[in-house]
Amino acid sequence: MEARLEMIGFNIGNWQRTGMKKLLSFIFLVAGLMAGCANLFAASPAPVRGLLEVSHENVEFRGGFWGPRVKIANEVTIPHALDELEKDGHVTNFDKAAGKFDGPLKGHHAFDSDLHKVLEGAFLSLKHFTEGPLRERAEAILARVVAAQKTDGFLISYFIVKDFEKRWQDMRLEHQLYNAGHFFEAAVAHQRLVGDKSTALAAARRFADNVDATFGEKKRYDVDGHEEVELALIKLYRATGERRYLDLARFFLDERGYAHGTERKPFDPKNVPPEPPIDLSLSDKEIHRAQFRAVLMRRNGRMQDHKPIIEQTEAVGHAVRAAYLYSAMADMVRFSEAPGYEKALDSIWQDVVGRKMYLTGNIGTDQNQDEGFGDPYLLPNESAYCETCAAVAQVLWQHRMSLLKADAKYADVMELALYNGVLSGVSLDGKLFCYQNPLSSAEGNVRKPWIGLSCCPTNITRIIPQVGGLMYALGKDEVFVNLYAASEAKIQLNGNTPIKLKQETEYPWEGRVKLTVTTEKPAEFSINLRIPSWAQCHPVPSDLYTIDPKLGRGGTGPDSQSFYLKINGKRLVEDKRILDGYRHIKRVWKAGDVIELDISMKIRRVHAHEKVAENKGKVALMRGPIVYCVEAIEQQAPTPLNLYVEPAGAFSRTQHKPDLLGGVTVIEYSARVTNELGVVNALVQAIPYYAWGNRGKSPMAVWLNEYNPPAKATEPKK
Repeated sequence: MEARLEMIGFNIGNWQRTGMKKLLSFIFLVAGLMAGCANLFAASPAPVRGLLEVSHENVEFRGGFWGPRVKIANEVTIPHALDELEKDGHVTNFDKAAGKFDGPLKGHHAFDSDLHKVLEGAFLSLKHFTEGPLRERAEAILARVVAAQKTDGFLISYFIVKDFEKRWQDMRLEHQLYNAGHFFEAAVAHQRLVGDKSTALAAARRFADNVDATFGEKKRYDVDGHEEVELALIKLYRATGERRYLDLARFFLDERGYAHGTERKPFDPKNVPPEPPIDLSLSDKEIHRAQFRAVLMRRNGRMQDHKPIIEQTEAVGHAVRAAYLYSAMADMVRFSEAPGYEKALDSIWQDVVGRKMYLTGNIGTDQNQDEGFGDPYLLPNESAYCETCAAVAQVLWQHRMSLLKADAKYADVMELALYNGVLSGVSLDGKLFCYQNPLSSAEGNVRKPWIGLSCCPTNITRIIPQVGGLMYALGKDEVFVNLYAASEAKIQLNGNTPIKLKQETEYPWEGRVKLTVTTEKPAEFSINLRIPSWAQCHPVPSDLYTIDPKLGRGGTGPDSQSFYLKINGKRLVEDKRILDGYRHIKRVWKAGDVIELDISMKIRRVHAHEKVAENKGKVALMRGPIVYCVEAIEQQAPTPLNLYVEPAGAFSRTQHKPDLLGGVTVIEYSARVTNELGVVNALVQAIPYYAWGNRGKSPMAVWLNEYNPPAKATEPKK
């Protein structure tokens, strides 16, 4: 018991010395935590290294950029997703598995996962919005899901109804553990909402026990083709304290790259039996499926199963699966001893951020028809895959890396992917979605009310409600501020120092942040403010993209001062000192102390690495964490490809337009336009990339041609 209490930040010896009154108070506090209070993870096994996240439920948005978005997710996106899933048969599949529905089974083997994701999003959102019909609806659907569970704990509707005897066969293609992982995550979210009476958590434990009885040391050695269960099992471990769930996650991670079977032994490609010949008498659809299946069966890296994970040094294969895997690896390093994991993660991270990531923070080119990573520096714009799910997975990975390393560069990438990669996948009204998010479109794009393969819209429903949980992290006597947004947070530092942090800001449109600190009594600790890499002339923490070094009137060059700091109205001396991307402010804080941070928000002209052939002679625009694009709408050019941006120093300005696209800051700048009149000068308007496609179908481009005027002829010397 004492070891458990020390893990949540309490020093038993100190409490024994403070007298019976405080000891009793402490006991009641622990009892409250164990009963399922809002700060549930505070009572769970603590990380063995790194930082502790502050849960989204301890952060409430107050207007600003994110307030309306989390409200739309609750009132529009999640109910809309449930409507579509019910219409497509995701819920009645569970009724059929429970013997309560005579209709047909719908969908494919991974059909359950999409419903689990939306339920997770609903339970996350309901921590902030208690009114409305969503609570009753989500609980009713959950009850129908749990009713389908078999007595041995198994819970996948497709296999309960069809081929139950084959439920753990063909792991590479059938996504059994992927379904399980998303159910575990939904169950943990439900427990956070209702406490230990959660029927979902009880069902998740039974299902996890079924998995644990099937796979593991001296049992079956195999892995799922689509990683996800690994990070979910770690969540389940944290919610229950059951160490065997963490051990099972470790087993699945360590088994990747091995032969699979009845023991762990090296994988030898020569021992893989050839696929049987394809029956050409089948229909074209069946032949195509058989050919696709043959490709998927190859151990070529698509599923990160080509070699043990500690031997993997670069990102290959399906981007979503990879980022889920890397997320679990980072968590495993935080919660246990995992030799070799961190070294592999460091190498893979450098490969992604230095050679295989788009300016929007998204990943995946589909070069190899696998929605995944391609060759280094091969980052096409119009054919960019940039799956919305990949952006979500990227955010989850980078968040975990920031917790593991306490280095702001990971939060820099997280922020980039969140504002640009994730938000581009959903319309401003929360009802339309993109599966792919290219950086250029000759004809334009129209988001769809729903996508048959609904992994992306359902992922949107669960990432938006947890944005508040990305904002803060805790170390010993340290609060790390990773994101800036109008909000109020309640934090327990070291388990026994309550702190309130209120942010007032118009970020990301403005760089001014007023942060008010409230403590019950004066306390000494450090508040560490992330100074974004883009404010220091690095759009990403690598040389993959760089800021134009020229200083122009548009404010496109390096800053003489990238940020300013005041505490209680007084300028902080030497406020440029940055350690690991953070400005550390250690002092005795008292109620009412105010930090004022002002980050420079200049227009940044970005160039890609010279090896990115697609973007030679092109420039992109950023301001703050926002990547900009140009749509043909309201421009003098029929397509952005006819625009030539004037060189640095030409006219450019920003203007906030509250009535445009939900309220955005646009960039207006000088350009040359090629049209029927020839080459003419024009004033061009760029909008945030995430907002493109919200005004109808229109050509769009992030990377724009850079105008290089011909050199003037020199007079011959006399």
